[in-house]
Amino acid sequence: MVKDYEIKGGKYIIEDVVSCYDVDSNIRMKPVAFMNIAQEMATRAADPLGFGYNEMLKKDMAWVLSRMHFVFMDTPLWNDEIVVSTWHKGIGGPFFLRDFSLSGTNGKVKVIGTSSWVVLDLSKRSMVRLAEFIDMIPEDSACHENAIETPASKVMMPRGVEPRLVRSEALGYSDTDMNGHTNNARYIQHAMNCFDYAELQKLSVAEVFITFSHETLPGETLDLYMYDEPLNEPKLSMNGKSIVRSTLIEGRVGERQAFCTRILFN
Repeated sequence: MVKDYEIKGGKYIIEDVVSCYDVDSNIRMKPVAFMNIAQEMATRAADPLGFGYNEMLKKDMAWVLSRMHFVFMDTPLWNDEIVVSTWHKGIGGPFFLRDFSLSGTNGKVKVIGTSSWVVLDLSKRSMVRLAEFIDMIPEDSACHENAIETPASKVMMPRGVEPRLVRSEALGYSDTDMNGHTNNARYIQHAMNCFDYAELQKLSVAEVFITFSHETLPGETLDLYMYDEPLNEPKLSMNGKSIVRSTLIEGRVGERQAFCTRILFN
């Protein structure tokens, strides 16, 4: 991620180029790549406003991503020059809301996203009430523009279905983040590995919804369960294209759910 940025209209904005390690064999940006970009942007955008990683750490607190929804409107390709923007929208219900937009240098929107965050007490490993940190957020710093109008919804397996176990992953060093638990982007990487590689060559990821339920730690085993939702009638993704597959993947450690994601394909 480049270091140069500007803040305009409440938005934190950088210019970058899609790297070779962020794309698949069709040179399309991977979902995990956008999640990595969004995570870095969220971290950097909070710093100049006074509620970034280091300031939160002084209070023994950290931002934790709870939910996210993003849409590939026009999937970025390797070497594309891009402009990435993020802005926070303040508090919405129990969450702190942050949106994202990734465009080409010509202004054409390629990816849009919205996310919901909570604050974690690092010592107690419990959620912090909004009232305990809201004074850290400058009152005039929010931008109320919506990349996606509706906040990210909670993803869960439908009742009565029996998802199939497709793989198990031993979590370790490469999965962990600065807080010592599994980085949120790693979950979508594990989820994408559940699909048949040859099939993914023929499909395009249209939308990703993901909900994070419980942290996981190095040394634990993440079991991944898959359920393909029936598509009884034609539906369109937010990118305007027909959805040809809708799959739920749930990650569990023992009986405890770590995350659940819904991935839509064109």
